[in-house]
Amino acid sequence: MPLVLLVHGAHHGSHCWEEVTQQLTAAGVRSRAIDLPLTSFTDDTEAVRAAVREAAGRGPVLLVAHSYAGLPVSAGGHTAARLVYVAARMPLPGESPAQLTPTWNDPAFHRSVRTAPDGTRTLLPSAREALYSTTPPRTAERAAGLWRPMRSRVPDTPLDDPAWLTVPSAYVVCAADRTVRPEAQRACAARAAAHVELDCDHSPFYSAPGPLARFLATQAALLP
Repeated sequence: MPLVLLVHGAHHGSHCWEEVTQQLTAAGVRSRAIDLPLTSFTDDTEAVRAAVREAAGRGPVLLVAHSYAGLPVSAGGHTAARLVYVAARMPLPGESPAQLTPTWNDPAFHRSVRTAPDGTRTLLPSAREALYSTTPPRTAERAAGLWRPMRSRVPDTPLDDPAWLTVPSAYVVCAADRTVRPEAQRACAARAAAHVELDCDHSPFYSAPGPLARFLATQAALLP
């Protein structure tokens, strides 16, 4: 059977997809969320590869990447049947993601990240507004309590063969995003075969789970 495999972005965890997976199940679509280790980009990429490899043994995989996860998915998602990027980086061959970071993230989000001497990054309370500006307040409060520290770094070398070059891809633009600039998302969306814009913040799994789940269901229906 086809599977929608959901990969969260920075500082989140698989729990963030709970309402989306419930709505996919109600629509008859099988789905599963994985946890990135957030210990290094290499570790995150291998986690994606392993999850796709395991799932693809039982059927085609729609691999969904939120935010930072667009990078490990681009590096390790080549065996998926289809990709969906959600407010996520979709790098061109030869682009250095680290060099693009200043123009990718909103300055308000940059100010909400604290980096320790050992390289571990945590979110400050001000990140809540950047991540969840259109999310219901109680949901945002609960989500902020589940933030994870991370040591994964955006790679400073280009991905020469990003998966979206060979795997059919779609893009979800979060038009009210205060973490990732919407214009940067639209530049990525132009590289995809299909895209949709949702009037929501950076976390549509909380702020727009219904529209997001419906779009993912339409993409899952295209799996072989």
